[in-house]
Amino acid sequence: MGKKNKSAKNARPRERRERRLLPRPGANVTIVYLVGALGSLVMGAGAWEELGPFLRESATEPLKLAPYVLAAGTLLVGTAIWIGTSGDPPLRVGDGGLAVEKGGIRRMPWYAIDSIEWVGEAVRATGKDDAGATLTLIASLASHPQAAAWIVREARERVPAVVHVPDDAPLPPPQASAGEVLALEPPQVVGKHCAASGKVIAYEPDARVCPKCERVYHKASVPDACECGASLDGVRSQVKTA
Repeated sequence: MGKKNKSAKNARPRERRERRLLPRPGANVTIVYLVGALGSLVMGAGAWEELGPFLRESATEPLKLAPYVLAAGTLLVGTAIWIGTSGDPPLRVGDGGLAVEKGGIRRMPWYAIDSIEWVGEAVRATGKDDAGATLTLIASLASHPQAAAWIVREARERVPAVVHVPDDAPLPPPQASAGEVLALEPPQVVGKHCAASGKVIAYEPDARVCPKCERVYHKASVPDACECGASLDGVRSQVKTA
């Protein structure tokens, strides 16, 4: 038993991860490429006519239309960038909950999510961020199909009671290759209140974290099951060996 308790104490915590998902362009990708390629050709022709005479042996004057051709090419490239860029921000889904990158990162922990719904061809999550402020996060099928799929999949595994998305919703299957998988720092527990007793966590070793929703408990007040429905047997065993 002594060896088992020692290994439990020395066991490395599971690495937390999240998936960063970029929105896809609203316009047809082929059109974006064609406009961008045409703009690059026009811009190159204008730049050559404007600057080429200085590189050639002949001292011919640049064409009078060269600046306008260069400007037209620049405008076309800028248009391709504009129509090929979605106005939706990147979204994140993972162990830390849901997050939106808009003027910084605002994160909504799983335990702070009130509802995940299917509204107007989009998945909408409402709840509170780390600071307790109300936050609404929307992943539409048009711009964020994989984010919508991953939000529903993860939420059904972690906080199924708040998921109100019909089984026949036209969500694509979540792809393992979607987005970029990033490592997360351990959750910040000091200063948080125990979800069972309300006691403030003053020292990190006193905290016990639900493995699914990351709700925080004081080591002396860990219930049999978390509010999300997850069993806390493993967490309670940490109390005994601490």
